[in-house]
Amino acid sequence: MPTPAVLHTPQVDLHLKRGFDALARTLAVTLGPTQGHVLSQSNSGGSPELLSDSATIARRLLALPQRSEDVGAMLLRNLVWRMHLKAGDGCATAAVLAQAILDEAYRYKAAGANAVLLERGLKKATLAAVEALHQMAQPVEDEEELISVAESISAEPELSLLLGEMFDILGPEAYIIIEDYVAPYFERIYQEGGRWNSRLASPYLITNPARKTADLAHGRIALFAGPVSELEQIQPLLMLVAQNKDPKLVLIAHEIKGTALSVLVANHQQKKVRTIAAALRRPANKRRTDFEDLAALTGAAVLTPEAGRSLAGITAADLGTARRVEADAEQVIVVGDPQQAAAVREQIETLQARTAGLPPEDDELEELRFRLARLSGQVATLKIGAHTKFARDVLHQKADKCRRALPLALREGVVPGGGVAYLDCIPAVKAVASDGEEAWGVNILARALEAPFRRIVANAGVDSPSAVLAQTRRRGPGAGYDAMQGHIVDMAGAGILDAVGVLRLALQTAVSGAAMALTTDTIVHKRRPETSMEP
Repeated sequence: MPTPAVLHTPQVDLHLKRGFDALARTLAVTLGPTQGHVLSQSNSGGSPELLSDSATIARRLLALPQRSEDVGAMLLRNLVWRMHLKAGDGCATAAVLAQAILDEAYRYKAAGANAVLLERGLKKATLAAVEALHQMAQPVEDEEELISVAESISAEPELSLLLGEMFDILGPEAYIIIEDYVAPYFERIYQEGGRWNSRLASPYLITNPARKTADLAHGRIALFAGPVSELEQIQPLLMLVAQNKDPKLVLIAHEIKGTALSVLVANHQQKKVRTIAAALRRPANKRRTDFEDLAALTGAAVLTPEAGRSLAGITAADLGTARRVEADAEQVIVVGDPQQAAAVREQIETLQARTAGLPPEDDELEELRFRLARLSGQVATLKIGAHTKFARDVLHQKADKCRRALPLALREGVVPGGGVAYLDCIPAVKAVASDGEEAWGVNILARALEAPFRRIVANAGVDSPSAVLAQTRRRGPGAGYDAMQGHIVDMAGAGILDAVGVLRLALQTAVSGAAMALTTDTIVHKRRPETSMEP
């Protein structure tokens, strides 16, 4: 059994850096359009995985054999996974940058530099680099630029065409649901209105047999956060709706069955009250928020037994309206009442405020983003397929990276790709006012900003990345190396673009992780360290 131990500087620097480098070198081979692959042995004894996604590779690494080196590897693993959660893309870039920063910083530290002062210089330089990125950013002007960004990330032209179109239409708040198919297939489906996981209570309510859906326009909406089974529960509701010239009812509850369902179906088939009855399917805590969003969209009151509101006591004021409702065995889609625009906007602003205060690894963040998208009518489904599970998994990973990164391109703009934007930041970084050991920290970042470009060129099989870098600099800002074609081009003109938000996050994440490693003086080894599947 391992024994507890405490390591101090200089042993800490040596061992931590070895672990950091071991993972960084592994992830670096995946950077750029000519990315390499990593073969990961299966714990279950099955076929090894062939991986090219740096976040997945980092997650597969649970521990290094040497405990003293494992700390550095796990530090980088966490850094890369945080980058994945924030932006989807840029994970390998963050790893390459962090390793380059740490390489330079440890040289200065070994020569006697103060790690805290180096960190201050790094942070000043980072602010200047981020400002330079924003100054050179160009807003996304059309669908073609979004397609270029997506293709830079995925290297999948057909997938990029669909994702570029989807985000061009739906905007940065779009929520793209990815569905896998077992045959080669690419398709997208836009959904007007919000989508809720639910089940149509009876197939006898279906109005469109070909699509197996129940459709209703301009119906009255009733929301009940509880089970519905007795006739007494729905009689007042049916009487209220029946008073309308064209009686139409949408009832959404936790569960709808028994005599109540039979009466609803009978009224529907006799065309007395055309009805959609749907039961929400998600866990109780999420059903509560589902009802909140439905209420905002339709203006209906949510009747809850806990608040003493029964369905039998419903009033006309409790009913809402919807422009259109469609339900099937898996979902209900609600296109809200235009008169509810102010309530919907208020709900969206409330959710946006909540997302702003959450860290990227928080489990609630994805749920809040989905709620924002469905309230604003920005939900769509991307259907992708391939012959094999491996090919499907790779496509799914690439699509997921793009759906996280493209909103950042829309919000913050785009810059020349291939590591060129970082090169063009170097003059601004060198101009940062600093002196002494802080100036060394600035110089560390200025040199490290070359690392992504050098690695992309090296991964393309070029023997002398330094020579290519020198040729690129002679061409001036915006020029870079097209790794697929093997020559220097104007990157923006060639459609090789990166999202500013991704590059910004990669730089900030890399500096944060490298600074943490640089300023660590002691490592404590526990007797029974926990192994976590989550980075």
